[in-house]
Order: sequence, then C-alpha cells, then structure tokens
Amino acid sequence: MSSTLLRTGLWILILALVVYVVDTSFANSPFAGLINLDLLSKVFALASVLVVVGVAMKMFDKTAAKVIGRGNKCRVCGIEIPAGQIYCRPHLRGMLEREDRKTHNTRIR
Repeated sequence: MSSTLLRTGLWILILALVVYVVDTSFANSPFAGLINLDLLSKVFALASVLVVVGVAMKMFDKTAAKVIGRGNKCRVCGIEIPAGQIYCRPHLRGMLEREDRKTHNTRIR
C-alpha cells in the first residue's frame, strides 16, 4: 500500500509538472486558457500529500516488521523457527552435511 501511494504521488507530481511547463512555455497558444493554475496548485498539493503519506507508511512498515518479528521462518520450507536462526533443524543438518562433503572429500588413509 505504501509503495502504491508513493508511486501514485510521484506520477501525479510528474504529470502536473509537465502540464505546468507546457502552460508556461506556450502561453500564447489557444489551449493555454484550458489549464487552470488554481487547479494545478491543488494537484501539486495532492501529489505532495500522497508522497509524504507514502514515505511515512513505508517507514512504518519497516519498523513494524522489526518490532513484530516477521521473517523468523526457515528459508527452505517456511516453518516457524526461533529468532536468530536461518534454517529449521532438518535443513540445517542437510546444509552442514553437504558442506562437510564438499570440504572433506579427500581419501582417508
């Protein structure tokens, strides 16, 4: 949701800037009277509010993820694991055995 608000605000801001530049560049053209600067200032305000709310929500999302502790799941199977671990017990044993076979593949004398 925060990314959607942020992107929407930035796109509205870009489009409003383009309309403003076109209006100021072609002031003597016949379509110059169609662009209302009061409405354009309200669009700038809306875009600014959307960007600020999007940034605030993105910071809140990151903070909530740290506080709530989401992400304490095994990277392979996705089951819940204790904090500070990466893999569940069976997958950790499998990883250690694979690494042991890689590093100790020499012949025993």
